[in-house]
Amino acid sequence: MQQRSIRLRADGEHDRQLDKLGGAPTSCHCAEAAYAAFCSEYHSLYSQFAAVATGSTSVGRRLARAFLEELASQWFAALRSASPSGFAWALLAEVIAPYRTGSVRTLYQRLGATEAGALLLRYRIGCSATAAGRAMGMSPDAFELLRRRALMNASHAWHMPVSDAV
Repeated sequence: MQQRSIRLRADGEHDRQLDKLGGAPTSCHCAEAAYAAFCSEYHSLYSQFAAVATGSTSVGRRLARAFLEELASQWFAALRSASPSGFAWALLAEVIAPYRTGSVRTLYQRLGATEAGALLLRYRIGCSATAAGRAMGMSPDAFELLRRRALMNASHAWHMPVSDAV
């Protein structure tokens, strides 16, 4: 992955907080370090996911890069959210939505974003419940419950046994 320096820009509220602290840029540097670590951990998975959703490795890489740049502009909001990785996952789904293949689009329409994403992560990419849960901003147990619910809903949506849904 080519390293690019993306300067995070604080929003007005964060600027005011920095002023109260005497203008100390420490929190901006910490946020930049957190963003760099986040990108390092998830860039490959996001590229794989976007490639699976779009049917193209090169499109997946470009979308993952564009998504991470968009995330940089919203990083302070992500940090203030209950789960930065959950925030990022929702943004990723939004960014790649217009580029999904027909079959992936159908999966999302019938199951919804979280269930469809769970199935793609587990069965197309091969993520463990731990890795997929972390990427989606949930515990492994919550991911496993989501995956099971998605399988059950897929079996009902396509009128097939659960064993055939995978």
